[in-house]
Amino acid sequence: MKGTLWINSGLGILAFVVTLATAWASNVWLVSLERAGVAFILFFLVAFPVRWIISKVTQPLALSTMEEEDALQNGAASPVRETEDQQSEASEESFAPLAVSQMERIRPIEDPTTVAEVVRRLTDE
Repeated sequence: MKGTLWINSGLGILAFVVTLATAWASNVWLVSLERAGVAFILFFLVAFPVRWIISKVTQPLALSTMEEEDALQNGAASPVRETEDQQSEASEESFAPLAVSQMERIRPIEDPTTVAEVVRRLTDE
């Protein structure tokens, strides 16, 4: 975040001037000055987390578009495509079909005929 202190100081000074101008009309100058000082400090400090959040939200979008532009200019494949290819290869390697021995280990809790009879009774009622 370049120019953090300058931007935050500018926001604080703007808040100071606006608060001083609006408070001066209905308050004593000392109260107006105090409120303007509080507004400066408040806006100066609140600007840090707000600008950090904004930079975090906009940063991934800016980086991905810059990487894609660089890849297109260099004639390389898109980084998005490369990651998709890597993910599909990894998923193919980790896939294992269900073997017959694994199916035999799975025991049904109830006998299928008993389950069918229960279902018939429930549908009749």
